[in-house]
Amino acid sequence: MYKYSDIKQVHLEPTQKCQARCPMCDRNVNGGKDNYHLTNADLSLMDVKIMMPKAFVRQLENLYMCGNHGDPMMAPETLEICQWLKKVNPKIRLAMNTNGGARTPDWWRELAKVVDHVTFSVDGLDDTNHLYRQGVSWDKVEENMAAFCEAGGNAKWEFLVFKHNEHQLEEAELWSKTLGVKTFSVKKSGRYISSATLKKKDSHQSQDRHEQHTQLLEPPTMERFKNKASTTFDEITRKFGSMDSYLDVADIEPKCIKKKEIYISAEGFVFPCCWTAGQMYKWWQKPGEAQIWEHIDQYDINAITTPIEEIINTFFNSIEEAWEVGPNRLKVCALKCNKAFDPFAAQWQ
Repeated sequence: MYKYSDIKQVHLEPTQKCQARCPMCDRNVNGGKDNYHLTNADLSLMDVKIMMPKAFVRQLENLYMCGNHGDPMMAPETLEICQWLKKVNPKIRLAMNTNGGARTPDWWRELAKVVDHVTFSVDGLDDTNHLYRQGVSWDKVEENMAAFCEAGGNAKWEFLVFKHNEHQLEEAELWSKTLGVKTFSVKKSGRYISSATLKKKDSHQSQDRHEQHTQLLEPPTMERFKNKASTTFDEITRKFGSMDSYLDVADIEPKCIKKKEIYISAEGFVFPCCWTAGQMYKWWQKPGEAQIWEHIDQYDINAITTPIEEIINTFFNSIEEAWEVGPNRLKVCALKCNKAFDPFAAQWQ
């Protein structure tokens, strides 16, 4: 595993809050009830200063805000955190992923002055974006994207393709240029392979807060918009009998080591990546049931109370030992960092 002095990139989740109810997101149950594990935690500027001393910030090349559950714009002090990071290290590249449907245009104009890049996850136009981004106002998204771009912000529109919106890609790309968005990107969902069952599915049923069915989410029909990992999945299951059997023996090439990256959650917990952190709070599992808890329970991994360097030297080494083939292998690491099967990376291929 890498050393504290090697870290060049931080993936920071400043909040567990989000106004959206995306049906394939772990923060809610298929777009309905909230994930009962979550506490809607936020990181304050003071928390960040405690966790990330100035000397550490100065060694970083990149920091990006995204996360497993929250949208960075929903954290009360996201703008102040970005301003402080840039003041301490003017060369650091700051980036963010967001649905763009909250805050005021003035807030987005201020953000444009300090961050290097924002990816807006917008999956359609005024009549379709809400079918996946449930609870997100199209008018707010449009207004905020325009304000960010007008203020000189570097924006990317990332369009997640489904059957219900694939016909709008050309129109959306043209509209992105009108708004001043610099990059338009097509994203091919890898979530039709369930992380819970390690099996493929043909659709995903959305629901609302009252557990009533809303949109049936189906993959795109056009071949060029389909995630190629689906074909790889079929090849692996034919050869090994199941994806689970493949993960028992698959070579692990850790992305965190290649990127020299750590992930910090909205509670201050430090992990090698968001994938290992994401195992903590699956809504379909009981507290402490996921395999990752066997490692978490041994250490204090909260960077507000324990220095990041100490967490790397203890907790991270425990995770590295679990990469070996055997009964205690961390399946999430084999799933996300094996050589042959990567539905996440295939979303942009």
